[in-house]
Amino acid sequence: MSRELILANLHLYAVLPRLQELVKLDPDARKLAGEMKSAIRFAVRGGPSVLLKFSGGAVSVTRDRREGCDIGLYFTSPQKLNKMFLGQSVVPIPYLGSPGGLTRLGDLKRFTKLTEIMTRYLKPSAHDMNDPEFRARHVEMGLMVGIAGAGVIGESDPMMARTVKKLRDGTLLVNVKPVGPKAHVVVKGGRITALNGPIDTPSGTIEIKDLDTAVALLANKLDTFAAVGACDLRIFGLIPLADEFSALMDRVGLYLNA
Repeated sequence: MSRELILANLHLYAVLPRLQELVKLDPDARKLAGEMKSAIRFAVRGGPSVLLKFSGGAVSVTRDRREGCDIGLYFTSPQKLNKMFLGQSVVPIPYLGSPGGLTRLGDLKRFTKLTEIMTRYLKPSAHDMNDPEFRARHVEMGLMVGIAGAGVIGESDPMMARTVKKLRDGTLLVNVKPVGPKAHVVVKGGRITALNGPIDTPSGTIEIKDLDTAVALLANKLDTFAAVGACDLRIFGLIPLADEFSALMDRVGLYLNA
């Protein structure tokens, strides 16, 4: 699988689904989502496809290609999709997936505003990061991109797919002290599922000292070996699972931050 295709998988399966968290964390995003009632599909020729469903102010996401949409955005190559996520000018091919799609075209404008808000959290300015509440939201969003991306890398990157197949079944909690955010993953049968929030009795735990440490980790500015030595990062329980998962998250950063 080419690098561009792996990156497209990350964008549609790890980044775009973070709208689910965004509408819970940000009041403006929640208001926009509350005005939307539609199903919007992103599809790439020879690549990933994802359906986002907006209803009642919430967002749900599925990879099921059989489900219909109201509006679709079709990209003729992974490169074009990736350019759009990098902020470059790309015009996808729009299409109507249902007769009612004509009445939901206004949701595309709202959707664009939602993605602009999400980009603000995922690629924050120094000014925004001075706000403690914003920093916490940035960490929660970035953490979910990282752990969801680890699952995508495990499916898409041939080198890491071999590693994932050998992973022992279990659960891993990622906990930012002292009060979160928290997220966890379930490893079963060589597949990784990422979920927001805590889990009881995880097989392993990666504990991050505080928000500042988490911010540095997400920005690839943390010396993880030194952080472990200083107890800024602590690993408990099934250590091999945590170590392998950390390697997967590092791989996500190599793709998204290149």
